[in-house]
Amino acid sequence: MVGTEGMDIGTEPIHLLSSQLHVPPVETADSYVKLNPNLSGGIDVASVCLRYFSDIPDKDREQTFFSLATHFHSNGFLLCKQGRNRHQMYIGSAMADFWGLPDELNGWNSFCATWESSTGLTQVCVNGKPSSRKSLFKGGSLRGTPVIVLGQDQDAYGGHFSSNDALIGQLTDVHMWDRVISPCEITQFSEKKIVEGGTVINWDALDYTVFGNVIEEGTINENVRQDCTLP
Repeated sequence: MVGTEGMDIGTEPIHLLSSQLHVPPVETADSYVKLNPNLSGGIDVASVCLRYFSDIPDKDREQTFFSLATHFHSNGFLLCKQGRNRHQMYIGSAMADFWGLPDELNGWNSFCATWESSTGLTQVCVNGKPSSRKSLFKGGSLRGTPVIVLGQDQDAYGGHFSSNDALIGQLTDVHMWDRVISPCEITQFSEKKIVEGGTVINWDALDYTVFGNVIEEGTINENVRQDCTLP
């Protein structure tokens, strides 16, 4: 991950980890991460996978994970959730709710979404459980230079953030592909197995800019025994 710092405009920490993004423990509109994707031309097909961690149970609280905006669509490709067990996906500003999927508090959740323009077929998968398939933005295309933000919802191209939409938690392993990834790849991602990194966004080679109070940390390998010996 190769990052740079923008203006320090926040007072509460949003945490960006070398392997995880930690968002502030309070609502803020000023802390987020802007990605610089490997993307040219329009988007007619896409897949996004990520992992999130939160302990917010409020059924009316929106938390935004991934926001891609263009000049024509502020919600070009948006992944968020409303309260618990209600995941949402926007494509070309058209929205679908996905109910009844896993949503663990105080635990890591894998969240993948796929879309392709020719049929509009859209599906999400949380912790390995697929949703019903729906149709969004059929025949549409996301044209123009996109702005991609983590942890906030762009209500206008590149900005107009609200604290009510901010992620309060952690984020990691964000990948985006210019194709519909297979169910097998989604299963492997949910099981934390090796998956080919995203072609548009690759978390292991991420180019990003931090705004606000963002903290970058590493992760603990759960499969490696930790040395807790006191000095």
